[in-house]
Amino acid sequence: MSKTPYIARMQTSFHIISLIAELKNEIQGGKIVATEFYKKERTAYLIIKGKKRLALGFLYHPTKSGVFLIPPSKIELTTREKPWPIFGLEGEVISDIKQLGFDRFIEITFEKNKKKSYLIIEAIGPNGNLWHLDAAYSRKATLRKKDFKTGDRYETPPAQDRLDPLTITAEQLVARQKEKEDLAPVYLLERYVSGFNLTLAKEVLHRAGFADDSFDDENAPTIVKTISELLQLFKRFDVGYLYQVKGVFEAYPFKLASVDKQPEKFKSLSLAVKEMTERKSEKIETFDEEKVIRDAVKKAIKKLEKRKVNIESDISQAEDYEIYKLYGDLLQINFSKIKKGMTSIKVENSFVDSLDEIEISLNDSITPHENVEQYFKKHRKGREGLELLKRRLAITKDEIKSLEEIAGELATHFQNAKEKFSSEIKAILPKEQSKSIQAERLPYREYQLSTGLTIFIGRDGADNDRTTFDFAKPYELWFHAQQCPGSHVVMKFPNKNFEPSKQEIAETAAVAAFHSKARNDTMVPVIYTERKYVRKPRKAKAGLVTVEREKSVMVEPKEPK
Repeated sequence: MSKTPYIARMQTSFHIISLIAELKNEIQGGKIVATEFYKKERTAYLIIKGKKRLALGFLYHPTKSGVFLIPPSKIELTTREKPWPIFGLEGEVISDIKQLGFDRFIEITFEKNKKKSYLIIEAIGPNGNLWHLDAAYSRKATLRKKDFKTGDRYETPPAQDRLDPLTITAEQLVARQKEKEDLAPVYLLERYVSGFNLTLAKEVLHRAGFADDSFDDENAPTIVKTISELLQLFKRFDVGYLYQVKGVFEAYPFKLASVDKQPEKFKSLSLAVKEMTERKSEKIETFDEEKVIRDAVKKAIKKLEKRKVNIESDISQAEDYEIYKLYGDLLQINFSKIKKGMTSIKVENSFVDSLDEIEISLNDSITPHENVEQYFKKHRKGREGLELLKRRLAITKDEIKSLEEIAGELATHFQNAKEKFSSEIKAILPKEQSKSIQAERLPYREYQLSTGLTIFIGRDGADNDRTTFDFAKPYELWFHAQQCPGSHVVMKFPNKNFEPSKQEIAETAAVAAFHSKARNDTMVPVIYTERKYVRKPRKAKAGLVTVEREKSVMVEPKEPK
């Protein structure tokens, strides 16, 4: 067991909306009476005399960061170092405060003796900074990075390739979903819409009553409307709620509808943010989750590599199946010479010019005709077996490649990769560790087809829904017995470009038929379609879905082996 500290999550661009509203209300028109910079604490304060005396704090510590407005009496320090004044701001009057774009940059305009200057607060967490600019927006001084030329014009970093919540449209959301069709909506919001973290993405989907697997022309307008409503909620600053989400502290100016746990309440969002930054010392006993997951992926790759070697060995041996056709043909040519009870026969190989003599083994307990048929049967079986082995090898190679990609993303962006590949990770974790990480049972049973392809079989009711909507990719195939109660069955693909064979479709359909009320019928119609065409109607009972673009196949129910 290792000890892992709780850390505070950084403020988002949404939080800056709330902070700007608070600053405009409380300190616009106020005068700077003092500045304090504590280098060891990595904290700076502007003491402002406005409606009342307040402190604008800026914190950029690696484990705690934030910008907040608090009474000076709330300033808490663990150092005895003497504070340093910064930028010579004493006496400056705050004439304007605004957010630069929809980003975590705050511009404060000062006026003194009819001269303007600016303070830029880069509220970007541990890498944040303060810049003092002159009236021409040129750099005068900085709190941190010293490698700049005085007089250079200040430019905010270029905007990321993300959609702006202030101007986002349903059409933009649908277009981005089409570009990232394998990405679940919650992660699409988190990664491709400015200001979103995972909690806010879940909150928007929850408030919108979202039950689909992707954004489309029908549901996207509702999501855009909910984002607009979220922006309005962040204009409030006179209350703050502090949550602990998966061991991480987060503060919001409203109660989260998507989190059941009751939060701590504060008189302002700033006070909640300040408290959030102070929760660094609380610790929990936990296993090294990152190591467990990486080791599980590494072990899964090693297992597949071993399977690959074994299949390649089997293919090498199976490639000899053509010899059986030769034996069958030679026995037919020399059929009159074969007598029952013979254990072998020597014949000339009439298929080569040298007419080499070949000794062919015979089964002395069966007839000459049965001996001939036995060799032709071995040939057919060998040919089919070789095709099957080659298919298994291709699938195994694809699975190895997919796991190697997961391993790569875990190494560079662990938390994002853990969320992105949650279903794949849950499927390969050792049971004793998966319980600790997941705190949930898997809603499906896992089996392999004859080609080595994996299928998930939903257990029942709500488990069917979770199997379909939480553990299947949009491009994977979904199966169900037609017009008959039964399990949802998902054919897992090693990658999005995978093309299932007719045999794999038939085998999976047979399993879906077996796990239905029609399992005792001789032949059962089974429908299948891409998972993205399976939808959950609102307020529908557990397991009930609607399906589009389905195909049908008649199969005999078969229990998976």
